[in-house]
Amino acid sequence: MEKNKSKKILILGDIFLDIFESTEILKMSPERPVPVLKPLKSTNLLGGAANVANNIKSIGGTPFLISKLSNDLTAKKIKQLLSKNKIEFKIISNKDYSSPIKKRIVQNDHQFCRVDDETYSKLKKKDEIEIIQFIKKNINKFESLIVSDYSKGFLTDNLIKSSIKVFKDKKKPIFTDPKNKNIEVYKGSNFICPNLKEFHEFFEYQKLQFNNNSILKLLKKTNTDAFIVTKGSKGITVLLRNNKKIEIPQEDINVYDVTGAGDTFISIFSYMLSKNIDLVNSLKIASLACIKVVQKKHTAVLSFTEFQKMIEEFCENKYLDIDLKIILWKLVKLKIGVTNGCFDVLHSGHLHLLSDAKKKCDKLIVLLNSDSSIRKIKGKNRPMIKLGKRISLLKMIKGVDGVEVFEEKTPEKIITKILPDILFKGSDYKAKELAGYKTIIDNGGTVKIIKKLKNFSSTQLIGQR
Repeated sequence: MEKNKSKKILILGDIFLDIFESTEILKMSPERPVPVLKPLKSTNLLGGAANVANNIKSIGGTPFLISKLSNDLTAKKIKQLLSKNKIEFKIISNKDYSSPIKKRIVQNDHQFCRVDDETYSKLKKKDEIEIIQFIKKNINKFESLIVSDYSKGFLTDNLIKSSIKVFKDKKKPIFTDPKNKNIEVYKGSNFICPNLKEFHEFFEYQKLQFNNNSILKLLKKTNTDAFIVTKGSKGITVLLRNNKKIEIPQEDINVYDVTGAGDTFISIFSYMLSKNIDLVNSLKIASLACIKVVQKKHTAVLSFTEFQKMIEEFCENKYLDIDLKIILWKLVKLKIGVTNGCFDVLHSGHLHLLSDAKKKCDKLIVLLNSDSSIRKIKGKNRPMIKLGKRISLLKMIKGVDGVEVFEEKTPEKIITKILPDILFKGSDYKAKELAGYKTIIDNGGTVKIIKKLKNFSSTQLIGQR
């Protein structure tokens, strides 16, 4: 199991300054039946593609943002926020338009109205060429592409098509959040992620009836792997090229503020897939992330601590494969420890070892000899307790977060696969003699020897019978 690579996720799209103006109602206006508001506090946040980048950064990813702004005060504020959040960016300056602002008037923490100050300005040809050349030159630094299209003029048809082609040629995944009704502009994207309204507009633009045949036709036309249709409280529908459909339900929650929820979805979804999480579980995790952010104020993101806690809760599902759990735990930087043994006739010595090991790591995995492995080591009359029962007993122990079975005499192979942070073993062993010692040390891990309880051994206990 390889360690997560630190390549960057490229985000290409329109960015805004999201302003939330907190107010209180003073009185009703004598001129019109409208409230008179007193400004209290103004909060500036990253919006659009910048919010996508911020979501990725906050959970431990490495985004790189390319967009366009003016040379005005708004642009300065956006760049300051990007720098403050340690987000790398390349901004094309265009004096011909104003940097976009979305101002929300908030009263009692709820949006009262919204004022959009933005102009449509098509990206100049020379700037388009500069960006395409930059992407081509730096393609090996990127692991995936997110096209965050808000149809404000930055993402020209040629810029979208050319960027997709560069990533497609390198077999790197492409995720698109579309606003252009002509879906063919996004041809070659691995995943096109519209909301339900946008999805229906594709068919209206193509003059197609909304049915299964038309969906398959559009999937083929766009050469995309799947349409990921977000439906708010109704969940997510995945439409695949093999005519299969996947439904991801949404749990019933109290929604506080949906601003930027779409940005959260595509950022978390793309990040999960880029870390080799399967499609369904990537969607489930992205959906959970959206649930978290819509219960927060304004254009919100998950903090790394919140993301870590969410992943831990997700991994509590007993039906989740242990290999997937390990990938997710590593992703959120939880310290993974392993110990190995036969655990044939569980005793106090085992419990002592497991309890002590758990205190020194976040997640503890027991590497368990299979029945055939034990027979190779201890003879044909062992094990006394068959594999299924040994697994069940170990999983009942508080502090054991997972069990992995190996067939070989030693756990060398499985340790190489997992690459844990710590290997634990009892004091009847010497660290440098342990299977997997060199692998763990070479990968920055440690080996800890735990003092063994005297007079406790499965072989001894069995011999006393």
